Amino acid sequence: MAKVENLTVQYGGTAVLENFSAEFPDGGVTAVSGRSGCGKTTLLAVLLGLLRPDGGTVSGFRQPSAVFQEDRLLPFLSAEKNIAVTAGCTEAEAGEALLSVGFDAADRGKRAFELSGGMARRVAIVRAMLAPGDAVLLDEPFKGLDERTRAQVVRFVCENRRGRTMVVVTHDPRDAEALHAAHTVQMGGQPAQTDKHA
Repeated sequence: MAKVENLTVQYGGTAVLENFSAEFPDGGVTAVSGRSGCGKTTLLAVLLGLLRPDGGTVSGFRQPSAVFQEDRLLPFLSAEKNIAVTAGCTEAEAGEALLSVGFDAADRGKRAFELSGGMARRVAIVRAMLAPGDAVLLDEPFKGLDERTRAQVVRFVCENRRGRTMVVVTHDPRDAEALHAAHTVQMGGQPAQTDKHA
């Protein structure tokens, strides 16, 4: 089981996370929620190994992939190639995945800087879901998607989770429900609370 124990992260002497502990069950989906600025994105950065905490321990995440709030695409590579170079699949496989999240055939070859915000978001999500690894961490993954596209993307994420541990940061309770989250971690001003439900 992946977990953080007594995690502390400070920015400029101000604690964003202080003695925070939580568990993320192997193969399960955990939704992380809380008010803006309470440290949710900071927590994901620590879990990904992108940020070193000032105190506490992290264990259990060996090779996670991620969807960040920013799409972080390579601007001059095509949508297909942005996925293929990271996920280790062929461009044809990437293209097929893009079709399943609502891309038109002609859009698959567009360079990243030519894509709309919603299209770039879908590329980032497909890239994370096709990448190898033991976990997937998602930061507000469906923000900005219209309802029809959101439904397509949620279905793609569920179909491609492949039993991996998933952590999703979200303000929208529909995300937790759609991804069948069995655990929630509530952050913000109080010790972490982990709730288990069917």
